[in-house]
Amino acid sequence: ESINPASYSSQLEDSGCDVCNDSALDSLGTASDFHQLEHNVNTSKHWLEGVPPLNLCNTSKEQSLIAPVHFLQRLLEIRKLSEGGILQADFSELENDSFTICNSVSQFLDGLTVFYNSPKFPAPSFLTEGVCVLISLITDTKLSNHVLKKCFKKMEEFKKSLIKIILRNRSVNRFQALHSVSQTLGLLGRNNILKNSLISLLLLEVRQFAEQLLQAHQVQSVYDTTQYENIFFLCMILEQLLQTETEESNISNSDYGGEEKIKFLRSLDQIILHLSDEFPLFSLYLWRVSVLLNSGQMQ
Repeated sequence: ESINPASYSSQLEDSGCDVCNDSALDSLGTASDFHQLEHNVNTSKHWLEGVPPLNLCNTSKEQSLIAPVHFLQRLLEIRKLSEGGILQADFSELENDSFTICNSVSQFLDGLTVFYNSPKFPAPSFLTEGVCVLISLITDTKLSNHVLKKCFKKMEEFKKSLIKIILRNRSVNRFQALHSVSQTLGLLGRNNILKNSLISLLLLEVRQFAEQLLQAHQVQSVYDTTQYENIFFLCMILEQLLQTETEESNISNSDYGGEEKIKFLRSLDQIILHLSDEFPLFSLYLWRVSVLLNSGQMQ
C-alpha cells in the first residue's frame, strides 16, 4: 500500500513482471507462455530477495515510520486469525528466520529516536499507535518467544536513548516534547517484560543525579538547572511504574529494580537529609519513590 508504482516501475521494467497492469493475467494463452511467465516471476523473486525489506518508503520520516507499523499490525492480525482456527499458520518458523520482523522493529525504533530528537507538533497520532502495536507484538507469547530475544538489546538501547533525550533537552519550549517522550516510556513500562529493566534504568539516572546534586550543594558549586527541571519527568515515570507495580496482586513475586533498587535505598536517607531544605520538591519525589519501593519489599 505504501509503494508508489510510478517511482519504482523503472527498477522493475526488466523483471518481466508488469506489477502495474492486471491485464497480464488475461494474456496466458499457451503452455509456453505460462512457463515463460513463471521463469520471469522467479527471476523477479530472486531480484527482490536481494532488496532489504521495508526500505521502499524513504520519501519522508513519517513514511519510514508508517511502513513497519503497518507490517507489524498485519502480522498481529494474522496471529489472531490463526488463533481462532480460521487460518492455519505455523509461527515456529520464526525461530529460525525472523529477520523481516526484527528489521521492522529496528526501523520503527530508529525512526522514533530520530523524531524525538527533533520533534514536530502536533505529533502524528500513529506514533502512539505504533508503540501500542510494538507492545502487543512483545506481549504475544507465540511471536515474542521468537522475536523478543533478538530485539531485546535494541529495545534496551531505545529506552536509554529516550532517557538521554529527556535529560539533555535544553530547548526553551521543551516541556511538550518531553511530555511526549515520557508517555512513550510509560507505555513501554506497561509491558511486564520491559518494566523491570526500565525501572532499573530510571533508578540509576535519578540516583546519579541526586548524588551529583548533593555533591554540588555540599561544596556550594553551580548545578545544572536545566537537568534539574528535566529530572522530574523521570521521577514521574518512575513513580507511575512503581505505583502500577504496587497495585498488582503478584507484587510479592516480583523483584523490580534489582541491584539499582538496593543502591537507591542505601544512599537515600543522607541525600534527603541534606537536600530537603534547598530542594524540597525533588526530596519529596525521592521520598515518594522510596515509599513505593519499600511497600513492595514489605509485601
